[in-house]
Amino acid sequence: MSEPAPASVLPWDGKSAPALLALEALDLNLFRNRYNQRNANNALFGGQVLAQALTAATHTVEDRGVHSLHGYFLRAGKADSPVIYQVDRTRDGGRFSTRRVTAVQQGQPIFHMECGFHAAEEGFDHATPIAPGIPGPEMLDDLPTLATKWADRLPDWLIRRWSAPERPIEVKPVDPTQFLQKPEAAPRRTLWIRLPSAATANDGPDQACLLAYLSDYWLAGTAAMPHTLPMPSPSLFMASLDHAMWFHRPARADDWLLFDCDSPSAQSGRGLARGSIHDRHGRLIASTAQEALLRPIRA
Repeated sequence: MSEPAPASVLPWDGKSAPALLALEALDLNLFRNRYNQRNANNALFGGQVLAQALTAATHTVEDRGVHSLHGYFLRAGKADSPVIYQVDRTRDGGRFSTRRVTAVQQGQPIFHMECGFHAAEEGFDHATPIAPGIPGPEMLDDLPTLATKWADRLPDWLIRRWSAPERPIEVKPVDPTQFLQKPEAAPRRTLWIRLPSAATANDGPDQACLLAYLSDYWLAGTAAMPHTLPMPSPSLFMASLDHAMWFHRPARADDWLLFDCDSPSAQSGRGLARGSIHDRHGRLIASTAQEALLRPIRA
């Protein structure tokens, strides 16, 4: 693939997640993004690349919703350069379609993903419910409130991060003391999370792409909880290696969603985290899994 002439990304306001889904169609099956989001490592946020790649694939499918995606992060993306998304129309069957998306920066692939789409049909229906006793989001504090309450117990850099006004997400931990526990805590955390800006997005494909974006928050770090706190930690370098997601039922990302995460294993510099996402009515919306590179930063 010959990459089009480079262009500059537009400044992002730090809040509008739907703006990140805006792609420019360069040619058939070829798209370029307009906005970038930096992560804590000053590179592209993986959730952005995940959501934009899914958006590009969605633009090539009609009357079918995404049912799964499997992506690999190949290189750290550059936050000051646009991303080109090339979509391969692998298959269109009677009820299923498959797409492969390659994300490219400056001629180098940084991410590739396989995703499947399915025309809705009748079938069996069951789902794991929310664990009993979990309080609703209205009963819990958000991160800025916790930063004020725990100003004498949290490091200054974490207070600044939790209090930042330009945040696309709202988070309410079910058990906020998990952020204060010593290492060797259980690798599990449960959060209510939402994207207020998703209120401007239509139901359907855009909400699914925003859900994919949301799924990259607060997941991989679960694998580091028994080993370093607070999370995120300045003593840990963390980078996503791959990300998988299965979409079970439609939902809106601007309403509160319960993100229940655990980590069954960390080894050899890698950690695996799994997440179940329920809506406020208890329906299982999606399941996700991610493996990340976990490297202690030596002083």
